[in-house]
Amino acid sequence: MDWLDPTIADAPNEQADRITVAMRVANAAGQMSMQTFNDAINGTLIVEDKADGSPVTRADREAEALIHGGIMAHFPNDTTLGEEHGTHQGTNDWQWVIDPIDGTVSFTHGVPVFGMLIGIEHCGTPVAGVMHFPGLHETVWATHAGAFWKRGEHEPVRAAVSSTNQLCDAMVCMTSLDYLPDNPQAWLRVHEAARRTRGWSDCHSSLLLATGRVDAVLEPELNPWDISAIIAVLRHAGGQFTNWNGERAFDSNVRRGVSSNGHLHAELIAALNA
Repeated sequence: MDWLDPTIADAPNEQADRITVAMRVANAAGQMSMQTFNDAINGTLIVEDKADGSPVTRADREAEALIHGGIMAHFPNDTTLGEEHGTHQGTNDWQWVIDPIDGTVSFTHGVPVFGMLIGIEHCGTPVAGVMHFPGLHETVWATHAGAFWKRGEHEPVRAAVSSTNQLCDAMVCMTSLDYLPDNPQAWLRVHEAARRTRGWSDCHSSLLLATGRVDAVLEPELNPWDISAIIAVLRHAGGQFTNWNGERAFDSNVRRGVSSNGHLHAELIAALNA
């Protein structure tokens, strides 16, 4: 895997220890969030607007606090970067990048496609991660050992992207044109070139990509917590992630990203930038 930073070659055990903790705290945060999710379904959830206009609930803040506390209990020298609580600076080369609820808009509308994203980075490179979907009873995760997918009570299986190799045969997802007000034509070009397009939202579309159920995902607006875990999972599942110009992204500081099964990536980039 040429995308991996060579400095992590001697650290597989450290990855394994961290992914174990990541899965544990993601599951705990998911259980906590589902209690609040019932308020969303019942129409009693209190939703606030952050300074950037995006929604936030007590579930976001409480889930991140739980995840951060669980990480610090085991790895107090690691750095954490969370959407809601910012950065806790550590003293080593490991960083956790946390989105406690990716898909808060879905969450607040009672739609169960939200997920907990926990990316694990070493020397700035996403090397492992967990994507947990408590409302769907699905989890995908990845380390040096590969990418795995668990559904409900089924035993975990290898997560792998699709084999679709032409854009004209592909299903492509993007959450919404709300995130692309400056250049809707880019999405329309992809829409016309692809076999089908859907707005299966936020990290849910990346779950579908990493498990072979869709072929590509466009991300027009990203922060590190939106994509760190996804980068690790996707690449271990055999996919590809770049910026919109097709340049390989080796860290999570990408504002606009393109994820795909790899086979049709060049064609997708060409359509996006035609």
